[in-house]
Amino acid sequence: MIKNKRKELKLRHTRINHEKRKTQYLSFAKRRKKSRRQSKKVCKALLKYLQRLMGQLEELLTKYKAVLSAGQFNRLSTNIKLKEQQWQLHFGKEATVPNRIVSLHKPYVRPIVRGKEVKPVEFGAKVNMLLVDGISFIEHFSFDNFNEGTRLQSTIHLQQRYFGACHQMGADAIYATNENRSYCTKNNIATSFIPKGNEGKLKEQKSQMRSILGKVRSTVLEGSFGNEKNHYQMNKIKAKTEGNEKVWIFFSLLTCNAMQIAKRMQATRKTANPERLQTAA
Repeated sequence: MIKNKRKELKLRHTRINHEKRKTQYLSFAKRRKKSRRQSKKVCKALLKYLQRLMGQLEELLTKYKAVLSAGQFNRLSTNIKLKEQQWQLHFGKEATVPNRIVSLHKPYVRPIVRGKEVKPVEFGAKVNMLLVDGISFIEHFSFDNFNEGTRLQSTIHLQQRYFGACHQMGADAIYATNENRSYCTKNNIATSFIPKGNEGKLKEQKSQMRSILGKVRSTVLEGSFGNEKNHYQMNKIKAKTEGNEKVWIFFSLLTCNAMQIAKRMQATRKTANPERLQTAA
């Protein structure tokens, strides 16, 4: 921004030794072993350098009354917020910073710790899904990390709102909290949760029901996630803004549901009028 604004104002080039800073950082980044002390030293040096650049840009804008474009203003605001957060971590007494920015291009994205062996941390939108008879619904959508185990009752309310009473339900083990178990027992909802303690007289029947629900959850529910990611571009979202990313996700899910409904309608027509379809063919 400094370079472009000085060029627009027909001023000489600054004497900012950016290449020197870049070389220093690259020499540190190429090290196999990076000690905590070295990392902190490099981060502090870069933060001071960034603060100096921001001061020069502010002085340039004030002195010559230069105007930034909307994109430049948003990027500068993100840089200022990022610098303040990192300054608290390295020069202040804060151990953590809320809503920490991890991407300059997407400041709304937050890290989601999943604990997986291949991907311990993921980035992007987190969605709590409801699947009813193969049709997917978004119950909760957020770029911030949240505990989906607390969303079970609201998910059941969403199902009851559109489809009536809920009698069976399959869900991941994270939903099997004592509060959710009590809610399901109170409302006579059979679940796929592993039981706690004695199941009573209908132990075999409950075990069979739990096995069926668990099998449906692991095949139909997980299969729908894979289908949406692999065939409807939900694992290759290339939107550059928060609004576009939301629209992309919702339309991908809408397209997937429309295809499911269209296939069922076609199968129903073939079953209802097989002779007519053969004659037409």
